[in-house]
Amino acid sequence: MTTTTHTQALPTVYVTEADHEILSNLAEAVADRAAGSRVLAGEMARAVIVDPDQAPRPFVGIGSTVEYQDLTSGQARRVRLSLPRDASIDEGRISVLTPVGAALIGMTAGETFHWTDNDGRPRGVRVVAIGGQAFTPSATLA
Repeated sequence: MTTTTHTQALPTVYVTEADHEILSNLAEAVADRAAGSRVLAGEMARAVIVDPDQAPRPFVGIGSTVEYQDLTSGQARRVRLSLPRDASIDEGRISVLTPVGAALIGMTAGETFHWTDNDGRPRGVRVVAIGGQAFTPSATLA
C-alpha cells in the first residue's frame, strides 16, 4: 500500500477535466492492484480542474514530458507521463499508476511531493521542468 504523508504541505494538483475523468476512473478500476493507485486516487480527490490555458502556470498532465529529481536518491530523470498501456521504461515513458507517475501528475515546476512507499520508506520528488520549461523563482505565484 502506498500512502501520502501529511507532515508536509501538499502542492496544488491541477488537471484538465478530460484528464481528471480518465485518471479518476483508472484509479478506481485498479484500486489496490497498482502501486500508485492510492496516490493517484488521493491526488484526483483534491485536484483543481482547470482549462490548460487558464492554469496559473504549466502543469504535468498525461503526455507531459517532465524532468524531476528523486529526493531520496538525488537522481534526476526526464520522462514522459503515460497511461499504463503506453508506458515503456526503455523509451522513457512512465505510467500514471506508478508511485512516481501518480506523484507527478498535476504538479508545477518547483513543487515537491512526499509519500511513504509500500515498505514504509519516505519518498519524494521535485519537479525541475515541464516540457523543457524550467522552474524559476520569479515564476512562482504567491
